[in-house]
Amino acid sequence: GLLMLVIGLAAARLLFGTVDRVWAGLVLPTLLIALMLTLTRSAWVGACVGIGLLFVIRNRRLLATVPVVAAILFALAPQTVIDRAYSTFDLQDPANRDRFAMARAGARMIRDNPLTGVGPDMVQEVYADYRDAGGVNEVNPHLHNVPLQIAAERGLPALAVWLWFIVVATREIFACLGDPRSRALAAGALAAMASMLAAGMFE
Repeated sequence: GLLMLVIGLAAARLLFGTVDRVWAGLVLPTLLIALMLTLTRSAWVGACVGIGLLFVIRNRRLLATVPVVAAILFALAPQTVIDRAYSTFDLQDPANRDRFAMARAGARMIRDNPLTGVGPDMVQEVYADYRDAGGVNEVNPHLHNVPLQIAAERGLPALAVWLWFIVVATREIFACLGDPRSRALAAGALAAMASMLAAGMFE
């Protein structure tokens, strides 16, 4: 997760910075390789979404480079990384099956406790009561989805407050993009927000 955020900041400095861009250009390839070798699919997704957002903000035509970079990374990647990437789309993969089962269990928790949720840090305690028949793990400490976790643990009003915070924070950060002195930092913050939201849908 930290690598994902630093990648967004480095890419923002490279794309929007006016000074000290050299270090960002030097470390970005190393950061991308390090993230790839973690085999953490949610962070991969988050980093791609964050960089993609930066490309859209800077110049949409930069998105054309994404397939080229992806092809180069896959050509140079070890087999374990390629296998891990392909497993994302394998519905028979135990981790993928368990995520769907967790989503169904979380939905039942919300249905039974829409206002208050099951309680702070209680998802793991009650998981067995809501566990889906297709679940792989007997117990899960969390539901591998941030919005679902918030709603199941603390209720739909808490989810609404969280969403409000995301919207307000994003709006305020966007406002800072117009100031050349803070543009790189604001772009990095937007990349971080987008990365965390995207990765949080799977982790």
